[in-house]
Amino acid sequence: MNDVAQLAGVGRGTVSNYINGLHVQDENKQKIKKAIKELNYVPNLQARALKTAQNSYVVFIVPNSWTPFFSELVFKMQNELNRNGFKMILANSHGNPKEEQDILNMAALNQVSGVITTSYSDIYNVMNFSKTINLVSIERYVSEKVPLISSDNYAGGELAAKKLIELKKSRFLVLGREHGHKDVTLVRTKAFKDYMESKKLPVDIFEATLSPSFHNEYYKYLVAHYSNGQVPFDGIFATTDEYGIIAQEVLNTINPELLKKVKIIGFDGAKASKYMPTPIASIRQPVDDIVKLSVKVLIKMIHNEQIPLNYKKILPVSYQEKEKAF
Repeated sequence: MNDVAQLAGVGRGTVSNYINGLHVQDENKQKIKKAIKELNYVPNLQARALKTAQNSYVVFIVPNSWTPFFSELVFKMQNELNRNGFKMILANSHGNPKEEQDILNMAALNQVSGVITTSYSDIYNVMNFSKTINLVSIERYVSEKVPLISSDNYAGGELAAKKLIELKKSRFLVLGREHGHKDVTLVRTKAFKDYMESKKLPVDIFEATLSPSFHNEYYKYLVAHYSNGQVPFDGIFATTDEYGIIAQEVLNTINPELLKKVKIIGFDGAKASKYMPTPIASIRQPVDDIVKLSVKVLIKMIHNEQIPLNYKKILPVSYQEKEKAF
């Protein structure tokens, strides 16, 4: 640090402020950046944590980062944490309570600054950890002491129903999966069903099992309802984009002409990569807002600012149409 300060022509305290994310004049920032690059200086984060009595790591728990929605969420969460001076540790829990307990044990043992979780499992153990770990939950209610940030899943289900009606569809199918616990996709299904029932419109619901090969169950279900070049549904609401994309592929396999007649709307609105088009019409979750607010609330907890009990922020969703590749 002394070498950086000498080469940059600034005080050691200015370099320390820059490294710790405190205010430094723009002119001095550029000098310090240049000196750091020339000297290949790498700050010792462990030493910094000892000095500031604050670990600079945040654990981000996702059930599975191998989906478009969670990959986008992970990418943007890491950028936002970095922007605020924290390093992210990514942990895939695979929806397994035991794995989540191990992750939280690790977080408590290493005294990380905090944990942000998007758990879809029954986290029965979080109540204990929330007393010793700064914890923020995305989408799932954990306890009155754990702030909750979520999209408006009920409004999203309603919006999907309204869009299908606007598109002159009249027979509807909801595609989901079974769950061993309360899940946000159930809220989306209920909202869709409630709205259609209020309009006295028919809705069929098919939930695949938790089997890894659940996509085959979608195939068998739709094939069983295929007759004379038709299926009895002209509007499908899939409670996640993943399910909607599978349904799209199944219909294309059965008969490509079905895709001209059946409208599929998913839920998430994420892309497989930044420059790829959205593969189906979808209810878009406000990922940027979810990420920024989750980090903002966590930082307040890290700084011992009071967060009200039962803190809950429900963010609005929007409809986005399927994009063409070219």
